[in-house]
Amino acid sequence: MTSGTPGAGGITGAGTGGANLGRGGTVSAGVAGSTSSGTAGSTSSGAAGSSSSGSGGVTGSGGMVPTGGTTGVYSCTPGVAELIITDCGYPTTTSNPLTATVFNENEVFRAIRPAGSWPNGVVQMFYNDEHAMTLGVRQVVVKDASGTTMMDYPVTPLATDPSTATNPQTGTTMLVGDQSGLDASLRPMWPSLFITDISADPSSRVGDWQQGGAPLAPNDIFGSWKSAVRTVDKTKSPVAVTITPDADPAKNNWNLGGGDPVPAGLSNEGYGAEARWNVSLKPGHSYRIQALVHDGDQNKGGGDSGEACVLFCTGGSCPSEGCGGTNCVSSETCPADGGTGTTCPEGFPACGPGALDPTMCPDSLVCANGCCLPMDS
Repeated sequence: MTSGTPGAGGITGAGTGGANLGRGGTVSAGVAGSTSSGTAGSTSSGAAGSSSSGSGGVTGSGGMVPTGGTTGVYSCTPGVAELIITDCGYPTTTSNPLTATVFNENEVFRAIRPAGSWPNGVVQMFYNDEHAMTLGVRQVVVKDASGTTMMDYPVTPLATDPSTATNPQTGTTMLVGDQSGLDASLRPMWPSLFITDISADPSSRVGDWQQGGAPLAPNDIFGSWKSAVRTVDKTKSPVAVTITPDADPAKNNWNLGGGDPVPAGLSNEGYGAEARWNVSLKPGHSYRIQALVHDGDQNKGGGDSGEACVLFCTGGSCPSEGCGGTNCVSSETCPADGGTGTTCPEGFPACGPGALDPTMCPDSLVCANGCCLPMDS
């Protein structure tokens, strides 16, 4: 992968389908397979949250990359594989309370790199922070007037340091109640991917977490990680819910113990990891990809979580036979949209694409993670 060198608080331009994400800056990226850069491949940035660069501040034909809170809309070129980095466009104030949720740890995302083409794509997310990545909640402790109960859930252990795991176990994935695996803002505690097919509507975000999209758990992880304990204290009023990550393992830096090559120029704070998702793609379609992750200290209100977004154009075209012509309609012989793996709790209807309109969730419920959930889950 070709990349520039980040300046203080900046982002490097990236080629070969990748994007490097740095602390506090905005993204500078070129079309997949090329490098977008200013002088000598470097990016210079001013105050955190902005980026100043030469020609490196633009995305191929996409124009200037938007900064935090903007709603940049880009269209892929049909049949051409390319990558466009975009600000996720949140937080923002709407009638949907999830859109106002603050992600205060976006800097833990060091790079996000979609790759492949239809029918099989791969999304690689590279994490690095001063604490190991949280893989999930391994235990829920409930305290009430009658005593304390504990329930254990399987989280893939760090067998060696660094380590690797396929189809890792991510602890409790319940969406409501005391045993929930969500943070206080209803975000999954496990690394999650959210996908929107934007082929028909480049401005669509219906698959985003903020819009009720259903999470996809990673297929593979590499490097260093740990789990956490959720405590629900009903002896307090209101009920106090805390999530406490385990102690950090030994630092592994960018030694991932396998996995994909780490993009050049990424910052290192001691704990590196890669999460990788396999996704089903359709030829010629465009996708908005959003990734969420939690860091390893969880000391901020609502949960310490980061998000990153990228637009990915798969390239190719629909076969002339067997896929419904140029519409590439899914069938038993054609690539289909990736499954969500989400099962809504009994009494809480499914919402989002292919289900109930998110705005139609019953009173006091909000569409989150593909289900109408109470805000105090």
